[in-house]
Amino acid sequence: MTLFRQLFIAVSILFLLLMAVIEVTYIHNSRTYLQDQLASHSQDVATSLGLVLPVAMEAGDEVKVQTIVGAAFDRGFYRSIRVVSVQGETLLLRELPPTPPDVPEWFTHWISLDVPTAESLITKGWRQMGRVVVSSHPNFAYRQLWATTRAATAWLFGLYLLSLILLHYFLRTILSPLRSIEAVAESISERDFRTVSDTPRARELRSVVRAINSLSNKVRAFIDQEVQIADRFRREAYQDPLTGLANRRGFELQIDAILKAPADVQSGALFMIHLPHFEEFNTEQGYVNGDRFLVELAQALTAVRVGQPLMAARIGGVTLVVASLNLSKEQSTALGRALAETVEVVCRSSGVRHSFGCGGVYFGSERMELGRLMSEADSAMLQATERQSLVLLEHSLEPEDIIKGSQYWKQFISDALEQGRTAIYTQPVRSLAQAGVVLQHEVTGRLCGEGGEVVPAAEFIMMANRHQLVAAIDRKFMAKLFGLLPERPLLEGQVAINLSMRSISDSGLVDWLLSELGKQPALARRIVFEFAEFSVVQDLRAASEFVGKVRKLGAGFAVDNFGLHPSAFEYLQSLHPSYIKLSTSYVSRLESSPESQFFISSVVKIARPLEVMTIAHGVESAEQLELLRKLGVDGYQGYAIGAPSRLD
Repeated sequence: MTLFRQLFIAVSILFLLLMAVIEVTYIHNSRTYLQDQLASHSQDVATSLGLVLPVAMEAGDEVKVQTIVGAAFDRGFYRSIRVVSVQGETLLLRELPPTPPDVPEWFTHWISLDVPTAESLITKGWRQMGRVVVSSHPNFAYRQLWATTRAATAWLFGLYLLSLILLHYFLRTILSPLRSIEAVAESISERDFRTVSDTPRARELRSVVRAINSLSNKVRAFIDQEVQIADRFRREAYQDPLTGLANRRGFELQIDAILKAPADVQSGALFMIHLPHFEEFNTEQGYVNGDRFLVELAQALTAVRVGQPLMAARIGGVTLVVASLNLSKEQSTALGRALAETVEVVCRSSGVRHSFGCGGVYFGSERMELGRLMSEADSAMLQATERQSLVLLEHSLEPEDIIKGSQYWKQFISDALEQGRTAIYTQPVRSLAQAGVVLQHEVTGRLCGEGGEVVPAAEFIMMANRHQLVAAIDRKFMAKLFGLLPERPLLEGQVAINLSMRSISDSGLVDWLLSELGKQPALARRIVFEFAEFSVVQDLRAASEFVGKVRKLGAGFAVDNFGLHPSAFEYLQSLHPSYIKLSTSYVSRLESSPESQFFISSVVKIARPLEVMTIAHGVESAEQLELLRKLGVDGYQGYAIGAPSRLD
């Protein structure tokens, strides 16, 4: 129960008790007053009759006696008036039949009134002639007391309601800082380091707000500082200092990692731009103007839009590359023309009269290697330099790729899914801090041939992208996995599943997945969905929506191949993944690359306050394990543990 409710209920109960005491006291005093009034009224009438009756009684005038008594009795305030002789005989009796008071019966039982009786002697001089006995009627007192009780209750109840309204407003006002403190505390627990903007008037609350804001600011400042350090390292190690584009190393790391995990890559184009005689421009115009031209050219190239984001880099003095993924052949041609026109416009505006070459290579749904793509793009660029026109080549296929074409793979995938020819492999992720502790199991899917041979995902995933079968593959694998997990006690704990962004854009698959997770809440809490960093950055909105839906059901979210995109730390703080798996590009060169060691150390420092685990992927040697442990990485995965084992 909230503090507001506790205070509200407690104070309202005190108010209610106070009102009840006031009403009981008021009613008790009213009853006492009316009881005294009845007694006084009876005595007054008895005394008055005792003074006026002697004359009539001495004369023996019974009619006059009856007239005098009737005048008093007919007013209706008396139950009985009795005139008694000296001998005790009743000379005259006037009385009303007993009638219940016109008030609720429970009221008369709760508040009872005594019927007062008063007497007075009837005397003439020193001679006693009799007595007069008067009993008051209580019904009038009951009626008055009931009216008083109702009025008092109505007023007190109205005051009670008014006091509750004022109490509610008062508590909301003084406790409003607590709601802000609670919201900020919850945000901090969710690794969103906000501060309380409103300063409360109460000294105690003001001290709490200052402490929370100080803590949040310190953690946020530490994270921001580490992010700045990591970004500065990235710029120094992987960015061209003149143009701001990626350098050759940064470009190769990013594009190679994407091509090696092609679940969300359907096609693309890689263009190379070169100015072979630019040295003459530097000689004629000076190196300052030459640098200014390269900066303008870089800005103009990155501003080109063809529907998909561009990755641009300066890989040599006057050689630039531009790549874009998931383009059609027509879009790739349009991109090449736009790039060539942009270079020509910048050259003309800067006074560069020398020729340039703009050539590229288009690749489809076949296996791709960066080295071959760069070589083919370089060949296209040389041809474009000679022809002085755009040259766009198509990626040459290996002989086996030519034999096994698009329709072959489409039919193979469809048959494998229909016949259930699938295999699931699992590899543990172990803790670096606690030897032997398994943090999770990562599962991956494979298709099998008719003879049972396992076909690696790299051979069919690109064709699955082309024929829009990725969602069907993921659904088949997950359905099989969900059926196997309860039967495999060795796979206790967290289970990581790799998903592509193409799958979560399929509403049918998402609806099915959410339904399955809803049916098995215990299983949902064990599942973590991994997405490649490139996929998350490409469609951050879709990733956020999916993450929000599965988190409500208890499942988690993580980022694979982390650390290659410039905005990596931004989505790290906005999406709050359960963990990140470092790109193998950093791990594979760990022993010989101080830059990789520094970058991983920075990632750990940033991720730890956000409660995000860091896991090294592709670990293959004991030397790498020792370095990763010193750098503070939480877990590791790779052939240093062992090859993936088949689950089914």
